[in-house]
Amino acid sequence: MIGALTRRDGRAARASVAEVMDCPYFWWICFTIGFALAAAALPTDGSYDLKNYHLYNGFAVFHDRRALDIAPAQLQTGYFYGLDAVYDLLFTSLNRHPTLINLLLSIPYSVAATMLFLIARLFARHAFVGPNLVSAAAAVFGLTGAATFPTLATTQSELVPGLAILIALARWLVLENERRNTISSALVTGGLASVSVGLKLTEAPLFVGMAVAIALRFATGKRSALLEAFAFGLGGLIVFAALDGAWLWGNVKAYGNPIFPYMNNLFHSDLIAPGSWTDGRFMPKTALMAAFYPAYWAFHRSTDVSELPMRDPRILLGCASALVVVLAFTGRWLRQRTPPSIGSFDSLALFLGIAFLVSCTLWEKVWSIYRYLAIQESLSGVLVLAALPIVFGARGKPLLLSGLFALAVIWTARTTYYPWWDRAQRGREAISVQLPPLERDAMVLFLDSQPYAYLVPSMPISARAIGVNNNLVHPGASGRLWSMIEGVVRDHRGPLWGVEDPADDPGVADVSLSSLRLARDSECFPLIANLEAARQIKICKLRRE
Repeated sequence: MIGALTRRDGRAARASVAEVMDCPYFWWICFTIGFALAAAALPTDGSYDLKNYHLYNGFAVFHDRRALDIAPAQLQTGYFYGLDAVYDLLFTSLNRHPTLINLLLSIPYSVAATMLFLIARLFARHAFVGPNLVSAAAAVFGLTGAATFPTLATTQSELVPGLAILIALARWLVLENERRNTISSALVTGGLASVSVGLKLTEAPLFVGMAVAIALRFATGKRSALLEAFAFGLGGLIVFAALDGAWLWGNVKAYGNPIFPYMNNLFHSDLIAPGSWTDGRFMPKTALMAAFYPAYWAFHRSTDVSELPMRDPRILLGCASALVVVLAFTGRWLRQRTPPSIGSFDSLALFLGIAFLVSCTLWEKVWSIYRYLAIQESLSGVLVLAALPIVFGARGKPLLLSGLFALAVIWTARTTYYPWWDRAQRGREAISVQLPPLERDAMVLFLDSQPYAYLVPSMPISARAIGVNNNLVHPGASGRLWSMIEGVVRDHRGPLWGVEDPADDPGVADVSLSSLRLARDSECFPLIANLEAARQIKICKLRRE
């Protein structure tokens, strides 16, 4: 009798553990603790994007700087300011609590991990040992890649704006598995996914990938698939217009181009030269390179798609897995003419594979900047889980499949080389800036292409910041913007100051000063900031020549 009770208690305990392991909230707590500990161990953000535009654009929202400053954040001055306003509030209110800032910025990672866990479980439960543990491993695998992990707790993280589209993808797949997706659910999912596109246009490829995958379900027997794809796009358009409408119209009034400076060959703002203004440095150079682009940074340290050297095979694994899924379905359909049933393992894997491949193709065509693949990279582990049963068969091989997945995780972890972006020097404040005493009517010129816009919140509120030689405008540039800068500098009657980095941009400040008929006065001060611990930046009083 005692033995029977012991066995019953053991079974009850195992059942309780299984229930806990099956609960997404348990994993969300685990992910939250894990990413919080990792974020707390890191210094606060000191990245180029923070210094160049995230802090400035958020500050400009609350202090109406558009009529006062000219291009202080270079071409990023016109970027959408939604997230930047949040970052401004976060850093302003918690500047004396840098660790707390990091902890708050780690929360999107734990939410993303939970969404990935829910998606991975749709595939892991069919053929793997310990499906919950395998699903959690797939989530962590995806979020520790070169695009996501180095930007943990920074404003440079692409996971933060992309979180909404990842939630939308998880929602769609879970409802699809339950055969509950309808036209109305497509409308809601499209609106949710479009939040990411509204926050940052670089998330558009995955939105398009999802729309294509929804529409192609028509080939698997879903008669309403085309209407659902239309509803998905309509929901996205409505939310995008609501979120970005004021920003787009503001750019039209200020610059004559709603997404200034991009696509100026279409919108023709007279402030700058016509052209697309996209960064083409990371585009594949040949057709062969384009076809096998993920392999170029999978095995060797590379700067093909990143400013800093990196190596990561996750996108290659994701593309290979997605191709396996799509080709397996195509071959089966050609042989048997029987599509997978809606909500089945095959249909879910096919949907994810199509969305992934379409989005990666569009990314390569438009940007080819690795950080913009953060959400796709996070899905790489899930795609491996979807492809392994197709390649090796799902029946009777859970140990084999789990072992192969573990080998993929270990090999990738050993292979990955992270591009570690700049971080602030540790101190009592997240951002610490000491400027010389600037006058209220001062004009501060940013004389070279280094990121200085983060200095504006530390300047007198009435002081003007002008970028005069950067990736948007430079002396003699075509378009009306340079002549505007010449005019405001010429007509300014208050003190003039110039900020420059002679070590990183030698001679550039001299060209800027000469073009504006200015010269350094006798007073120059070193810029003291915890974001610039390793750089020799100075701010000089200027005089007219």
